[in-house]
Amino acid sequence: MADIAARLDRRRFLGAAAGAAGTLSVAVVLPGFVPGAAVAAGAPVAGGTMAAGAVALRPYIEIAPSGAVQLWSPTSEMGQGTHTAHAAIIADELGVELARVTIDTAEPADPFRRRGAAGQPGAMGSGGSMGVRFWVDALRLAAAQAREMLVAAAAARLGVPAGELVAGDGAVRHAASGRALSYGELVAAAAQLAPPAAPPLRPAGERRYVGSAALRRVDTPPKVDGSQVFSADFRRPGMVYACARLAPVRGAAVARFDRASVATLPGVLDVVPFDGGVAVVARGAWQAMRAAEALQVEFAKSPGDALDSAAISAQMREGLGAATRAVAKDEGGFEAARARAARLVTADYEVPYLNHAPMEPWSCTIERDTAGTWRVWAPTQAQDRLRTATARGLGVPLEKVRVHTLRLGGGFGRRLAEDGVPGAVAVAKALDGRPVKFFWTREGEFLMAAGRPCAMARLTAALDADGRVIGLHVRTSGPSMARSFTTLPPTTDLETFVDGQALQNLAEARYRFGAVKLDYAMRHNHVPTGPWRSVGATQCAFFLESFVDEIARATRKDPLALRRELLVHDARALQVVETAAAKAGWGADGRGTPQKPLPKGHALGLAYYESYGSLCAHVAEVSRGADGLPRVHRVVCAIDCGEVVTPDGARAQVEGGIVQGLSAALYEASTIAGGAAAERNFDRYRLLRINEAPTSIEVHFVASGEKLGGIGEPGLPPISAAVANALARLDGTRVRTLPFAAGIARAART
Repeated sequence: MADIAARLDRRRFLGAAAGAAGTLSVAVVLPGFVPGAAVAAGAPVAGGTMAAGAVALRPYIEIAPSGAVQLWSPTSEMGQGTHTAHAAIIADELGVELARVTIDTAEPADPFRRRGAAGQPGAMGSGGSMGVRFWVDALRLAAAQAREMLVAAAAARLGVPAGELVAGDGAVRHAASGRALSYGELVAAAAQLAPPAAPPLRPAGERRYVGSAALRRVDTPPKVDGSQVFSADFRRPGMVYACARLAPVRGAAVARFDRASVATLPGVLDVVPFDGGVAVVARGAWQAMRAAEALQVEFAKSPGDALDSAAISAQMREGLGAATRAVAKDEGGFEAARARAARLVTADYEVPYLNHAPMEPWSCTIERDTAGTWRVWAPTQAQDRLRTATARGLGVPLEKVRVHTLRLGGGFGRRLAEDGVPGAVAVAKALDGRPVKFFWTREGEFLMAAGRPCAMARLTAALDADGRVIGLHVRTSGPSMARSFTTLPPTTDLETFVDGQALQNLAEARYRFGAVKLDYAMRHNHVPTGPWRSVGATQCAFFLESFVDEIARATRKDPLALRRELLVHDARALQVVETAAAKAGWGADGRGTPQKPLPKGHALGLAYYESYGSLCAHVAEVSRGADGLPRVHRVVCAIDCGEVVTPDGARAQVEGGIVQGLSAALYEASTIAGGAAAERNFDRYRLLRINEAPTSIEVHFVASGEKLGGIGEPGLPPISAAVANALARLDGTRVRTLPFAAGIARAART
């Protein structure tokens, strides 16, 4: 804990009184943070209101005179349970009932931004499975500071040494005299004190919520009773609605549109063009949708109109054999290992574009307040990115834009992008700041898909005469997510540029393959892409873990035995793999015979991958359905993520990752036709159905005592390879193309 305190600069931990209301605010403040001005009592924020008289310091914790605790979280809540974990951390360290804690996402400010390697503030956002592992120390420290300030205030009032006092259950108690003061009674005085630099933390044995299997999600009740406000539900006085009609091909301009074609429709107020589309503004959402559908609009031709999935696959396949200078890793001399190899094993793999397919299509609400500040209410994962895009579009200074984060109806990485902002800003400007909800239809959400890039990979293993791996070469080929989702420096040499997601976590793989070479052949196009849950680990795990099983088959080794060979030097990784295998009943006879006989026509498949600081292994029990597709009956997962803050929530995240990974592996694909996604709704974008989900998913947490890892994403990557490996063991069908329907068809042809 001393390390986190040092990194955050002890001298800049601030405690601030909140005026007449006597609210204690404790913030971890980084260099360059300037406390904000006071806001009006009851000013609306995402999911709640600021306490009357509170100072807008963007703190983590506020304690009201009533004793209620307001937690300002640095992350978005999109169903992953991060806010529950944050509330549990605060409640334990502060010593209050969890029910007393209210959680909302903070507005962008330095205390809520993840810092870069040099300690400078980065951007506020939620991704990379960082929601708990990055913030746990800072939140514990801030809560411990608040607790010690309350104790110091109580010591002064009671006239006793602070060491004789105990803080807990929302009060500070003096056992010797039987006196007690509630946090609410102490808050005004405590706010005048300097926070201690290194307060003691509660021992793990005294924590009531963190690590408790009984802890339940704090965001579930409002979802069940319907009181939870999502972006589509959010309202502002006098608000109107703007429905977007989007260009079918990203980047296509609006050639012409006819206002008169919708001018007489009920409720229509205006038609506003923007880059890539036109929005129809109406008094109601349904009126705006009907008018947008009826609007006569023509989009200009674009260079991408002729692109389709077949052409993209051909480009990637060419890249597999092309010369490239984009080398991510070259250790041990693979070419020399290849030259002396007794045998080579090689295989090509392919995965498609994936759509995030969130349940809630994009919308945001934007208005200009009486002070001239533009305010945006949005379901965003990237507050600073959205704020910057809004200010740029409006042509105003950044400080003239405030972002309030609403609950997300699904994120999976989709809401890291700000591509819905230009249309919203154009409409807001045209309406001169009047409150407006700008939204896409479901078809628009699918059309604007900025999901995982498609990719191909060629893996080659060099084996010695005894069947041991002495070298591995991985070449990936495909579009660059970085070029689509970020702005590369103008000096970037694209001939040597390696997109990190294209080889994600391969360079850090714990397997010992001998010589290792990793390189990348960029084959870019206009189709937008972005982070999709677990990003490049989704495809890289499929590539590598399928190939490890192919090596095992080529060398007549049990897949578990081969992984033991490759991980013999790494006890931590080996324990994860061994745990999954043992819990699944994988046999120890050297041939993978199950400890207990499986039902006829069933087989087990194993896969392991490390991502986002966590090690994860799956064993899938699979049969083949009447339609030829795999049926996954059982999945056993072992995961080492360090400390488990919320066991039930962590288990749910792993289970959800497995189900989403299965859905992608079995069915999902965003195909390109005429330059755009062909699937525009759930009737064509096939998802896993509830009757197709595994009957049993077991999650076993492996306690290593290592640094806290991520949990939202690491459970997804291994599942596609585990199923593919099980199918190969079942009847010899090796699927190298996802989704499985396409892969099985291709395997049958070859």
